[in-house]
Amino acid sequence: MIMIRKFRSEFHSFGDVYLFLQILLIITLLPIMFRFLSIPELIKKFTPRNSRKYQKNRNLKETTDKIVKFIDFILNRKFWRYKENTCLKRSLVLYYYLRKRGIDVHICFGVKYNDKPTTTMERNRLIGHAWLLYNGSIFLEKNAVETKTYKVTYSFP
Repeated sequence: MIMIRKFRSEFHSFGDVYLFLQILLIITLLPIMFRFLSIPELIKKFTPRNSRKYQKNRNLKETTDKIVKFIDFILNRKFWRYKENTCLKRSLVLYYYLRKRGIDVHICFGVKYNDKPTTTMERNRLIGHAWLLYNGSIFLEKNAVETKTYKVTYSFP
């Protein structure tokens, strides 16, 4: 109950509620989109045609905080379709909303061998990760040190 009250306090306007519902809808529809579109096609669909020019006088942190909070709240629920491919969903939705606001982020995909194997079979297994770059640095990632261990295989744009 306390968590619900705390989260409800994040909504300061109808725009915040609308943003949350948009993010929820996009994250819910992503698994369906994965079935019909390749990653490059999906990224092109998620690249806004018209983005607002980012206002230099606005704080970048202020612009991204709500978006990150809402995305993480939804993906951390660990139920239904929200528990699979969380880094990919998180990166795609962040990419969309940040580009829409005129922030020039890049989305990256990388792989590495499993460094915490329990069997020989798992040791040879590649694992993947998706993240954002802003001005050449890892951006809005919970564990940037871990992300640096991945070898970039695809980056857009």
